[in-house]
Amino acid sequence: MSDIFWKKVLSDLEVSVSRPNFVTWLKPTNFVENRNGLIIIAVPNPYAKNWLEKNIVKDLKRICKEEFDDFEDIRFEVMHKEAANAYDELPILKQVEEEEKEIEAEEGVPNSFHSRYTFDTFVVGNNNRLAFAAAQVVADKPGEAYNPLFLYGGVGLGKTHLMHAIANEVLRKAPKKKIIYTSCETFTSEFIDALKTNTMTAFKKKYRTADMFLVDDIQFLSNKEGTQEEFFHTFNMLHQNNRQIVVTSDRVPKEINDLEDRLTSRFGWGMIADIQAPNFENRMAILQSKAQERGIEVPVEALEYIAQTITSNVRELEGSLIKLMAAAEVEGETITREYAKRTLKDLIKTNGSVVTTKQIIGKVAEYFSVEVNDIMGKSRVKELVYPRQVVMYLLRNRLGHTLPQIGDEMGGKDHTTVMHSVEKITKARKVDSSVENDLQVIEKMFI
Repeated sequence: MSDIFWKKVLSDLEVSVSRPNFVTWLKPTNFVENRNGLIIIAVPNPYAKNWLEKNIVKDLKRICKEEFDDFEDIRFEVMHKEAANAYDELPILKQVEEEEKEIEAEEGVPNSFHSRYTFDTFVVGNNNRLAFAAAQVVADKPGEAYNPLFLYGGVGLGKTHLMHAIANEVLRKAPKKKIIYTSCETFTSEFIDALKTNTMTAFKKKYRTADMFLVDDIQFLSNKEGTQEEFFHTFNMLHQNNRQIVVTSDRVPKEINDLEDRLTSRFGWGMIADIQAPNFENRMAILQSKAQERGIEVPVEALEYIAQTITSNVRELEGSLIKLMAAAEVEGETITREYAKRTLKDLIKTNGSVVTTKQIIGKVAEYFSVEVNDIMGKSRVKELVYPRQVVMYLLRNRLGHTLPQIGDEMGGKDHTTVMHSVEKITKARKVDSSVENDLQVIEKMFI
């Protein structure tokens, strides 16, 4: 029963965690026992233990509370002594850990941002050139040029990097500037707490006196009427005083559901710039830059394999490269294209072959016994709507394509239609076993 439970937990988390992180840190874990309400989970090494405790333990506790009536806490234990010893010999992973500790220390200090997130370390290509240029202008003349600056694009493409680069550049010139960086969810949470504790005056003072206001994932304002009201007034106060506002989102303002028109309008006052998925040359530049940062020489053919296979997410590119370098260190192997294929096969799920949009559409059409042209068409008959939604879901979750990308790939579909389709399949696979079975069978068709 416990093994079944843990498999279900991993299945639930796989949807919300990036593929490299899932394969590297979650997949090797095992359920050990429920020790009078203390859930013991075996992990392969101390670094995995540290990552899980920092990044995933809250979600695991929530799931365990639903499963076990006597749940008290969860604990991660390194499963083998050899694994712990091997960890001490991993310079790359230890370097990553030190970097994370440094970032945490920086985050604990007011007006401190990721020191590695600068304009110099941002790899520029045709996919992000406009956003990069706009960010530089904002950093040079905050509150004067593009206010607000609205950056949008898919997950892991560099929006947060640019926000921190802006802040780092401004602070380099004016260290005493009060710059507030927050996520939309944090802003909402603090707003709710302020209402509960009757501390709205302090909340308003914190945000409305900032010299620069940076907000990540503004799309989470959707359906939050009270938070939208407060954000609207905060925005107005800052804008009237020429204080720079920068926000990011996974979509353009008009595509954020249930967002007040007055906010949508204000987001358009300045500059709206998109960051698209990097092309092959840009992906290669990113990989070469990251390898150089860590002082590791990786053959071009190995980098080409990663760049050809992981096409839409910079974080997954970096995660794959780090896993490859760490594995080579542990195993004492020379990195080659073939070694990269073997080491990253779990991340890629394709036995070395690159899955494309065309292949996904073709396999879905084959599975449901319909024509590709019909899936790409506009017919609303049930026999075609569901396969079409499955295609959009796979393009989003398997290839990581942005909503605008998927809309274009599906023959010019509206982005809101794409979003609705992805959300519908995401929810359906959790409650409808037939949907889950369809997705699993289609996934196997790519192996």
